[in-house]
Amino acid sequence: MRRSFLLLAALGAAAVLVAGFASSAGAYGGGASHDTWQIGLSFNCNNPSYFMCQDPETGQPQLGGFWGWVEFDRFADGTITGDAQVAGCGHTTGGGGPGSAGAGHEDVDITSARLGPAQPGDPTFGIPGAQVFYIDSASDPSFVGDSGFPADPGHYSLHAVPGFSANIQVAFRPAT
Repeated sequence: MRRSFLLLAALGAAAVLVAGFASSAGAYGGGASHDTWQIGLSFNCNNPSYFMCQDPETGQPQLGGFWGWVEFDRFADGTITGDAQVAGCGHTTGGGGPGSAGAGHEDVDITSARLGPAQPGDPTFGIPGAQVFYIDSASDPSFVGDSGFPADPGHYSLHAVPGFSANIQVAFRPAT
């Protein structure tokens, strides 16, 4: 009898655990009542002679990368909000002094965003009608402005030289 009770208790605990995971897995995207974009990103810069791997003010190498995930939600009234999880890591060449290398993480709450035309430097610039997300307000003000993230679903990739890569993957689920 005791063994049956323990087995039943273990099965009950497992069911509660599975239900908890299942409900949290559906938390992002919020159902089908609004448009949702999910964006994965990976940028790596490990070529000290490439201009995009250099500090524009000093010309010194800024090696490393950042990676993450962004979600934008557009509601029936047209408002767009979202959030992001990003991580980065910096490397030095020849010693860069205190604070010039390391890793970090940022959890960003996007409280207001909008769609607008792609600008020079955006992956979809030059494509007629292409739009990107502009962040108007966020928990970290350094994220405000042209995000460069296309609204059109697809894979965007740039491998200009060895040691440099930029990849953005955009998935879109329209409201139903």
